[in-house]
Amino acid sequence: MAPYVPPPGIWAPTITLFNPPKDSIDVNAQSLYFQYLSSRHIGLAGFLVLGTESEAPLLTRPERQYLLRCARHSVHRGFPIMADVSAPSTRQVREYIEDAVTFGANYVVVSPPFLGSEPNTGHRGGRGHEETVHDFFDTIVPYSRLPILICTGNDGGMDLTSEMITKLVLRHNGKIVGAHVRCGGGGGGDTVGKITRLAREFPPAQKKFAIFAGQSDYLVGGLAAGASGCITAFANVMPWALVWQFHEYVNEERQNNREKRADALRISGMLAKVEEQVLLDEGKGRIAAVKFATSLYTGWRAGVVQGTTGVYPLATDGYMGLELFLPRKPYGDVSVEKKNKIWKAVNWALDLERDPVADHELLKREKGEGLRNRDRGSRKRNSDGYVKR
Repeated sequence: MAPYVPPPGIWAPTITLFNPPKDSIDVNAQSLYFQYLSSRHIGLAGFLVLGTESEAPLLTRPERQYLLRCARHSVHRGFPIMADVSAPSTRQVREYIEDAVTFGANYVVVSPPFLGSEPNTGHRGGRGHEETVHDFFDTIVPYSRLPILICTGNDGGMDLTSEMITKLVLRHNGKIVGAHVRCGGGGGGDTVGKITRLAREFPPAQKKFAIFAGQSDYLVGGLAAGASGCITAFANVMPWALVWQFHEYVNEERQNNREKRADALRISGMLAKVEEQVLLDEGKGRIAAVKFATSLYTGWRAGVVQGTTGVYPLATDGYMGLELFLPRKPYGDVSVEKKNKIWKAVNWALDLERDPVADHELLKREKGEGLRNRDRGSRKRNSDGYVKR
């Protein structure tokens, strides 16, 4: 059973793998992907399923349910799962909460919907705005049988101030157990400040409220300010390196080790440079960029992309399985120029992703035991160039 407050560390908001000709979720590939990312030798703290990176607005309710069920059945026992249940109406949110309970999630993540010019919203920070937010959570929180995290700065949601989050947590004592602090519309300049203010109100040592940064490029700053970790799309791309960075910083704090501190800062700078290429121009093909970057290395390690070889096994055009990492229409793919930049950035930082670069024997054992590329023989290309199952 998962702890009441989400455990600290790196959480991955997982992507969805579609079979383009069928326009449906690829069942086998999705399960392989969940299995790999949740493996103990990577060390992720948990999954956020049905977040922005899963292309949730493009999923039917049965597909949402399938992703939750698949995630729960694919991960090892005790691995925690958050389900994003954000939606435009409170009725939809309640339905999604029921699905989260039914299909094995441990926590739900809620972002209050952005209501635009709705008359009772008022201006940002005004009385109408705050009343709308309180009314929304007054409806949702008593209904949920799972602990709730507030997501602020989410795509399409309100960017709540730290003061408003504090009021909501105190208003619903014991039911709201964390916050996912993403960059808001202002570019994220106050993100670490928001983490700092929340950590002052809810000290991490009390273990009653967990604060998670929304991107890894300010993970070290967030941890220094009181964050418990990070929920970041980049955990799909270079999961082990992020986990390593997290533990280097945490161990440095405990041991006051200057060498580990220097390591954590060095890793942070390198990963931030790569993440910038993947998440640059957020909102303009961001999901497609994340999925492409994920296919290059993690997709191969999961056994979804077939045919890569060498010490740095980056995928390139022509490998089977890459088509599963395309976004669902109407989302568009990123340009060839953008893909080249991402490829170079990931390749540059792969020495951080030590698995399997520093562990060839582990890789050989996994392949020998059939844990990687287990369905290579079942995949053939059809006339369109896509993989046919």
